[in-house]
Amino acid sequence: MTTITLPADLEAWARAEVAAGRAESVEALVAQALQERRAEIEYVRAKLDEGRAALARGEGIPLEEFLREGAERVARLRGAAKAAE
Repeated sequence: MTTITLPADLEAWARAEVAAGRAESVEALVAQALQERRAEIEYVRAKLDEGRAALARGEGIPLEEFLREGAERVARLRGAAKAAE
């Protein structure tokens, strides 16, 4: 078994989660957080591999086009948000 010392603020948060019934124990909460983090990293790595494979197949778009499309998307979203006000 390994002992981990949490910073005071994280320990207080973890104990509050346990007290509120959202976790069985501090140990279980830390284990769950580490498992979730590992899953997130694996997901991102898989997406990076997919992206690299797509680029290798010539499926990428030029950076300028990507940036232009992103700027257009942001402008549309901002316009929709203003219209909803």
